[in-house]
Formats: sequence, structure tokens, C-alpha cells
Amino acid sequence: MKERRKAQRVEAKLAISISGGRGEAMGQTLNISTNGVYFKSSRFIEPLTKVQLELIIPDPADPKKEGTPVMCDGLIVRVDPEQEDPSVSIYHAAIFFTYISESAQKTLDNYIRRRLTV
Repeated sequence: MKERRKAQRVEAKLAISISGGRGEAMGQTLNISTNGVYFKSSRFIEPLTKVQLELIIPDPADPKKEGTPVMCDGLIVRVDPEQEDPSVSIYHAAIFFTYISESAQKTLDNYIRRRLTV
């Protein structure tokens, strides 16, 4: 099977907050690329929902220092399980970035580059 992703992903456990659809959700990233993020959350978000998200990118020079917020717009492209289920406590979802500012993109690029060299 040929890999369709154009951007390389790195494992990352970053705090993420998402708004859009039926409200807000908090979660943690599992992996990230310059094109999107895969995360887990206790709230179901319907596929194809437009969302705004904020990630906190840690400062490599001082891990104890509060990181840099990266805000962008995105689209929920995948959710597992695919439908809301009261018996499910954690959902895994993927967001494709539809808009990210140049400065936020640079912060994200630098973070991913650092993670690739570790």
C-alpha cells in the first residue's frame, strides 16, 4: 500500500483544545505533521466538522517554560469509532489543517524538525 501523506508525522503528546461543531473539546495529540494532527479526546466530533484548534508547542531551550500557542483552522477527516457511542470513553480523530498562519507554520515546522532529529 502506497503512503498517501505528503508530510512526515512525528509522535507528539501535546495539549490540544478544539472548538467548533457542538462545542469545545480538550485532548492530547498522538502525532502531528505540518498538514494535520491525530489526537484523542473524550468528546465525539462529527467527521467533516470545521474546527479551530490550539496546540501548545514546548520551548526546546526550556521545557519548564510555557510553550508557544499555535492556532489554526481545520477539518475533522477521520474519527474512530465513526459514530458517537455512549459506551466509548476515548475517541481518536484526525484533523487536516485548512488554515495556519505563516508564523504558526514556522513554529510547527521547527518543532517537527527537532523531533525528527531526536
